[in-house]
Amino acid sequence: MTVQFLQTSYCSHWRGWLLCRAQFLPQPNIILLAKQYDIVLPPQIEKSVAKRQTEYLAGRLLLRQMQQQLGLASMQILPGDDRSPQWPDGQQGSLSHTASDVFAGLSQKTDYRLGLDIELWLSPAQCRELSPMILSSTERDWCAQFLASQSGSLIFTESQLFTLIFAAKEALYKALYPDCRLIMEFSAAAVQLVTANQILMALTCDWSPHWRVGSELWLDYQIEPDLVQVQAEVQSQCG
Repeated sequence: MTVQFLQTSYCSHWRGWLLCRAQFLPQPNIILLAKQYDIVLPPQIEKSVAKRQTEYLAGRLLLRQMQQQLGLASMQILPGDDRSPQWPDGQQGSLSHTASDVFAGLSQKTDYRLGLDIELWLSPAQCRELSPMILSSTERDWCAQFLASQSGSLIFTESQLFTLIFAAKEALYKALYPDCRLIMEFSAAAVQLVTANQILMALTCDWSPHWRVGSELWLDYQIEPDLVQVQAEVQSQCG
């Protein structure tokens, strides 16, 4: 049954985290399917659209498989009032989705926080529409200079570079949110540098007493023909 709905494409280890990605297929009755898998759908998910239900079930099924792979307790990971996953004691992780893929990370590294994001390459039209909301004028100037100076094997189109920065901001937010608990705008972090497999981001305002304006964080990324995925890890400041 699992193979029909969720098919794991790969798993790898990164900085002590188990990272897995899987593809999922639309199903006619997600609520019934969730019961068959013994996955609890919270009321807000049961009332949501089929797309959100499908993403939720795929993510929780993948996390269950990962818990078993790591020898962790197979506990339900329910969303909190802010919709973020409420990780059981002794577990930490992150989730991201596209229309047909789920990307998850899990570990016992409770003194660290993980932020993941996976994005299909945005089209030039999508980038033009979203750019004013995602990039500051300074970042748009930086992107123009970066694109003009590209050479060697590190070659991005304008839309690919924008998608990478967008994904990096999403992953960074997910990594910092569990400790900061603030809803931040995209302008709260800005790109500083892009290498062949990392992107450097700097905070443009205070996120918490520890994560202050000017703090710089390196994120790892991998690109594929149709998508980019980004991983951010930060040390927890709780406790």
